[in-house]
Amino acid sequence: MLQAIIFDMDGVIVDTEYLEFSLQKQFIDDIKEHKRPITLEQQSEVVGKCLKEIPVVIKKLSESSLPIEEIRERYYAFFQDLFSKVDFKTIFRADIQQIIQFAKQHHIKLAVASSSALSHIENILTICGIKDEFDLIVSGEQFEHSKPDPTIYRYTCEKLGVEPQNAVAIEDSYYGMLSAKTAGLTVIGYEEKRMLIDQSLADYMGKDMNEILAIIQE
Repeated sequence: MLQAIIFDMDGVIVDTEYLEFSLQKQFIDDIKEHKRPITLEQQSEVVGKCLKEIPVVIKKLSESSLPIEEIRERYYAFFQDLFSKVDFKTIFRADIQQIIQFAKQHHIKLAVASSSALSHIENILTICGIKDEFDLIVSGEQFEHSKPDPTIYRYTCEKLGVEPQNAVAIEDSYYGMLSAKTAGLTVIGYEEKRMLIDQSLADYMGKDMNEILAIIQE
């Protein structure tokens, strides 16, 4: 019996994953110390990574001699500047409201389990008007290791009081799907074709929230 629906946020509830991804290439190009182009496949390594891990991938791709601390400081500034200018309502997948309504009608618990910082998650959910709809909001920064480590999903299920086999995770990235699958959840993938993401771990795939709702209802 389905007892909980757990959402990733970036790339699922809001289309922030692609927004950040589309601007990361220039950041990498600005610090890289080789003349080879950064391929779409290489850049896609950042998708689903938490904020503190992305600079590590960037250092590898850029082969920059800058200390990782400086790259991280620059990237945090880039991140904060980028999202301070975003109108999140314009990239909000508003059809999630139908899934929320279905869950409330059937006494299914709702949670967000995201690699992002808690302040970032809560700010976006508040702007989109859905923060209070969730029984639990969990951030990857609460743990030593975020996704693909399964701890975030195990913790979320434990706090909700449900067994992982009675919960579904809605994810877009390989790391997020791996985290949920390893924890024992069923995974519904939010289809993403603009970036090179391995979504093969998903048990089901939906092109939008309406398709995902239909899968949940079945």
